[in-house]
Amino acid sequence: MRRTKLEAETTRETILAVAERLFLERGVTEVSLEQIAVAAGFTRGAVHWHFQNKQGLLLALLDRMGLPLEQLAGQLEIDDTLDPMDELVRDMTGRLCELEMDPKRKRLSTYLVNFAAVEAPERQRNFDRKFRSSVTIIFRLAEKRGRLAPHWRPEIAALAFCGMVMGLINQWLNGETEFDMRNDVTAAVRAFSSSLRAQPDDPKRPGA
Repeated sequence: MRRTKLEAETTRETILAVAERLFLERGVTEVSLEQIAVAAGFTRGAVHWHFQNKQGLLLALLDRMGLPLEQLAGQLEIDDTLDPMDELVRDMTGRLCELEMDPKRKRLSTYLVNFAAVEAPERQRNFDRKFRSSVTIIFRLAEKRGRLAPHWRPEIAALAFCGMVMGLINQWLNGETEFDMRNDVTAAVRAFSSSLRAQPDDPKRPGA
């Protein structure tokens, strides 16, 4: 049973990886489930079993976009030598720069976000909640390690951080040209994160 479950998870991840590659190379509308199945080395039935249809596969790819942040939160919980706020900024700015430098990935990300907003708004809201949950975990760790300014609660810091970042990303994905990711948005992320950081002369956090 355990091996069967592992094999199913491996098959699912392989299909997702191949689908993402084909979508990046050709565009979402130019790729069929049959083509994905052949390229992944599985039957079309296997693709249907895991995702039901193309819509299900696209939504699974949307969910996958949040995995790096979930993994970072997990890593920070284990390794208390890391500064949670430094790592959050490094992860976020790195991915924003990659997004701007890769037009194909920008195009796919735009498609996924707009597709979910129209076809599956609850799934989009769930993605946003999971994203904010991961950031909240990171700010709770920052609070625990004395890195978060005492006048910020982790939940409110995460709400503000996610609102700023996601708002700017969505504007940029939908054609905003008055700012860019690599310089402007990454600068905003660094500046805002700095405003959340504890300073030596801050009063002690209540209960500390």
